[in-house]
Amino acid sequence: MNEIITEKNYPVHWLWVLKPTTLSVSALIILIIMFLGSNHQGGIAEIIVYIALLGFFIIINLILVSSERENFHYSIGENFLTVEQGIFSKERRYIPYGVIQNIFIEQDLFDRIFGLATVIIENASQGSEDLATLQQRKRFATIGFFGNKVIIPGLTKANAETLKGIILQKIKENPIEDNQSGL
Repeated sequence: MNEIITEKNYPVHWLWVLKPTTLSVSALIILIIMFLGSNHQGGIAEIIVYIALLGFFIIINLILVSSERENFHYSIGENFLTVEQGIFSKERRYIPYGVIQNIFIEQDLFDRIFGLATVIIENASQGSEDLATLQQRKRFATIGFFGNKVIIPGLTKANAETLKGIILQKIKENPIEDNQSGL
């Protein structure tokens, strides 16, 4: 199989954009309800301001997440998994198949409701970031690579299973050689 597989063959579904936004908006709504319910004497004007701020937050969040999705690219080539990401600062990482240690499919409640899945690929390297920076990014990572993980979210369940199978086959075909470090 010499065909290069990319996000054009197995795209991140547009519904995925709603996932990070839904989680953020839910937390913000809970905070607003708690604030309004705590013996706060606000009028209708204050509620309108909160609704406007919530709407503004939703729009900004959708724009950022959509931009992340549009600027995320992956390809499964003959010898490497290539991942590109970044809205303002572009980054590209080449991962030899021989250094991939784990690949699994994850589905949370949102994914199950909409028939989506996330492929997570872990490799042997830690990356060049220090542990504190890595832990901070790990909390908010939703797409792309960080540390030793590559996250490809928003795939249909069937596409996620197919990608996993393709990568597992590439791992078998491309074992690590002594002169190949993966860094």
